[in-house]
Amino acid sequence: MIKLLSYGKINLFLDIQGVLENGYHLIQTIMQSIDLHDEILIEAIDENKIIIECSDLSIPVDEKNTCYKAASIIKEMYHIHSGVKIKINKNIPSEAGLAGGSSNSAAVIVGLNILFKLNINEMDMLKIGLKIGADVPFCLLGGTYLAKGIGEELTQLNEFSWDNILIIKPDFSMSTAFVYNNFEPKFYNSHSGEKILEYINSSEFEKAAFSSCNTLEKVVEVFHPELNDIIDFMVKNKAISSHMTGSGSAVFGFFKNKESLDSAYNHAIKIYPQTYKTKTRSTGVELC
Repeated sequence: MIKLLSYGKINLFLDIQGVLENGYHLIQTIMQSIDLHDEILIEAIDENKIIIECSDLSIPVDEKNTCYKAASIIKEMYHIHSGVKIKINKNIPSEAGLAGGSSNSAAVIVGLNILFKLNINEMDMLKIGLKIGADVPFCLLGGTYLAKGIGEELTQLNEFSWDNILIIKPDFSMSTAFVYNNFEPKFYNSHSGEKILEYINSSEFEKAAFSSCNTLEKVVEVFHPELNDIIDFMVKNKAISSHMTGSGSAVFGFFKNKESLDSAYNHAIKIYPQTYKTKTRSTGVELC
């Protein structure tokens, strides 16, 4: 058995630039790995099947599961006749914009490569990841990346570093497909990423954090106005900026120091049970 940690992500910047004929939206986003993580346990079994177990009973454990998809693709591509058992110990909330499912499948790709000594190179792992989801290649790499296209055009950036981040997952979840399907064309190109990219690449991280934004908030706040209550809560509790990550529903806040982070956490946890303290990371998947 091997054990891996799969790390979540936040979107420091997210803007929608248009839509393709196939319905996929063109985006510009800056993705950042965070320390909030799930634990993935993988072992080979005699019976030629894929078994998924998950500590979160709301997560599907059949063909819909991203780990199942990853294992199925690799077994077929590399003619693996052994079975695989994958256990997922969840900490990253689902349907929150934190890439929990994507990072889990990234860990499975890495894990199966090691377990079966497949010698899959990085480029081929990224191609496999893209078959599962647009965020999976980023989750394989981890760190700080600019993503364009549908999220598959990745450019590594200067590493953004921040030690005091609060994440609140409200009591509602958001489907990525639902959010994008309800996005209105009038909001295309609402934000420019020029300034935040400049700040990240010059290591002016406080300015970068203050420049964070997410166009998809315009969709979610229509259906869940309480999203803005969480953002306001963060700012009132001394976050220098706060935004939704990805297609939601989780919200992150950047705090200047541990004292203000701890104070905000102690207030938030009484209202929002799914509240987490975290920090940035430079990796997406880690072998234990």
